[in-house]
Amino acid sequence: MDIKELDMNLLTVFDALFETGSVTMASKQLELSQPTVSYGLAKLRESFNDPLFIRIDNKMQPTPRAVIMAPQVKRVLEIVKGDLLNFSGFDPATSAREYTFCMSDIGEVFFLPPLIRRIWQESPLTRLRTVSPPPSALTAALEDGVIDLAVGYFPDLRKGGFYQQQLFESTFVCIADRNNAGIRAKLTLKSYVEAAHVTVHFEGRSHELIDRHLHTMKVARRVVLTVPHFMTLVEIIPQTDLIATVPNEVALQIAKLNDIAIYPLPFEAPAFALKQFWHKRNHDDPANQWLRNLVRSTFQPDGD
Repeated sequence: MDIKELDMNLLTVFDALFETGSVTMASKQLELSQPTVSYGLAKLRESFNDPLFIRIDNKMQPTPRAVIMAPQVKRVLEIVKGDLLNFSGFDPATSAREYTFCMSDIGEVFFLPPLIRRIWQESPLTRLRTVSPPPSALTAALEDGVIDLAVGYFPDLRKGGFYQQQLFESTFVCIADRNNAGIRAKLTLKSYVEAAHVTVHFEGRSHELIDRHLHTMKVARRVVLTVPHFMTLVEIIPQTDLIATVPNEVALQIAKLNDIAIYPLPFEAPAFALKQFWHKRNHDDPANQWLRNLVRSTFQPDGD
């Protein structure tokens, strides 16, 4: 028999007849009319090419085929009723799901520690993973469900089908060794222009904001070194007279790790939004909703 020919609703008729041994009792149990149950039994007999139930002494007795089918039918109905129709959603306390974030290297340093604490407080079995694909691959990874959330600055995620939520605004500052010979108590425009700069060009693209802003301001930097990772600055800045223009959150994290000073830029610095991004395929997923709410409440100024 082809499964496409079987009406799955007929399995409830089979189960009720097997339990009650009566068309009348089965119809009451299913809240159907007796003719409907009788019609269902006729369709079952046709589908399985077997009488299935035979009336003996005013009771519908199962045939050997029906006796074999009964536990299998029961199991199918339990799966449908329990696992499909009564899907309980998501319970973070018992979930062992793995989530994949897209973050830059400094994003991992800034976002992960407080986020890990919050996640494991509510969901101790949860597993986490971070990746940093190029912008060209990030869109497809979110669409395919390979990445659950992208957290940070991702200006390329503008395609339809994506949601975004702002967490907070950031701006740019300058970092240098505390004993940098070119800087005294205050970073001036003159010392900024004359200094040797190290820049970070990476997938997050925030460097493009400051590059455009400096071009608009007609401020020219003397860039002598370009690196792909912010964390490289942890060792480069204290061991040289190089200075770097970085997002404020980057500066705060790097300054924790070495003897590095943070200076306001000697001109108006551009602001930019750090956000979380997700694809519409995950928008209504209870687990993804829980994760997004945790991210929001952890990093939005009024999140709690």
